[in-house]
Amino acid sequence: MVRIALTTALPLSLALAASTLSAAAQTGDIKNPVEGQPKAIERGEYVYKRRCASCHGFDARGYRAPDLTTGQFSRGTSNAQLQRVITRGLPTTEMPATALDDDEVWALIAYMRTLIAPAPNADVRGSAEAGEKIYWGKAGCGSCHMVNGRGGRLGPDLSRIGIARSPMALTREIRSTSEYFPPGYEPVTVVTRQGRQIKGCRKNEDSFSIQIMDASEQLLTFLKKDIRDIIDEKKSLMPDYGSDKLPDAEFNDLLAYLRTLRGR
Repeated sequence: MVRIALTTALPLSLALAASTLSAAAQTGDIKNPVEGQPKAIERGEYVYKRRCASCHGFDARGYRAPDLTTGQFSRGTSNAQLQRVITRGLPTTEMPATALDDDEVWALIAYMRTLIAPAPNADVRGSAEAGEKIYWGKAGCGSCHMVNGRGGRLGPDLSRIGIARSPMALTREIRSTSEYFPPGYEPVTVVTRQGRQIKGCRKNEDSFSIQIMDASEQLLTFLKKDIRDIIDEKKSLMPDYGSDKLPDAEFNDLLAYLRTLRGR
């Protein structure tokens, strides 16, 4: 992909990056050398749309990942913290490490600063207390999803879902569950040579074998030479929670509870 030629406007170097990292060790933060510079912000926008928008949304309000316009980042808001998350990712989450160079990282952070415009009074409807009862009761979410060590393993752990997903993304993924499958939870059916069909979530696969977790949370490994077919399902194992299953009032309660889940 063609890189925008703005490097002449960004007087950064590896030596400068090293000195700022050294300063971070003493002060706990790093000064962004291009903070507020229009050329850097323009470049950062390009980097964002190329590398970040598919998950955080082109408006940065969250698609499959957190809303970045609130300024509330799960690992902190300092330059040092943002730089660490962008370059190293977040283990056990869907946030990957990136191969951006230092110039791109600082330009991206400069652009991210321009996105922050938190709503004065976020529209939080529903009762988190009532939503917790729905989660563990009527909706049956806990049978497949774990929260702080309690619950099932078939679906993703939701202990920090209030940070990991924007309200819009949560709504979409609960109301229409087949729109997106997190890595490691893609629905699949393994067909044995005898015609038996085993449905579950794909956990691992290589050229010779596939491992899935079935509906009873059993990890099953199959050698590909011993099976007839592997079917990538288009429908999630999780049912859609439309208004017939969860009326708007109950859904708002559930959403309010999920938004409180920010890890231990």
